Amino acid sequence: MAVTGCGLDGQGTGAADVPREEARMGSDASSLVDNAIEDDSAEARRDQPVDASMPPVDAGDPADIAQRWASALEARDWETARLSWGESGMASGLDAEEFEVAFSKYRTINISFGEARQEDTAGTLYYEVPVTMAGELENGNAYRMEGPLLLSRVNDVPGASTEERKWHIEMSDLRPRRVDKETGSIR
Repeated sequence: MAVTGCGLDGQGTGAADVPREEARMGSDASSLVDNAIEDDSAEARRDQPVDASMPPVDAGDPADIAQRWASALEARDWETARLSWGESGMASGLDAEEFEVAFSKYRTINISFGEARQEDTAGTLYYEVPVTMAGELENGNAYRMEGPLLLSRVNDVPGASTEERKWHIEMSDLRPRRVDKETGSIR
């Protein structure tokens, strides 16, 4: 999973301390949408025309999917939060048990969103929204993470699965911010 967690000392650690998903992380130099669009340009099937013969799919709304993910994390409903990711949750980079372990260290989770932007490419739609995740760790220390959340969906192109055609979280790049232990403010 590309979510970066905040360790007990306020320093960043991988949410599950697993570096295997670093490739899914965005870059400080450009947005996740820009990186994803570059990656898509290499995928020939995405350049194919819309297939009108495909059965219709309710793709959902990306803002609703992001809110469902946030609400599930805040309610400690790990399964629903994980299933907001693509590939039936596997795009998070974690199985169900690993996902729960990664987020169980947070006593409280409060998520807010900034202004989103949506981009269309030759077959894929992207929705990127800035996220702030803050609260208290199980040990009582405050934490705060900020970064983008990227959702995507494939248009009705030949070969696209039903799941690919629905909005889902593709990647995130939440990074810890130092929090002053005494005041709770960001440093």
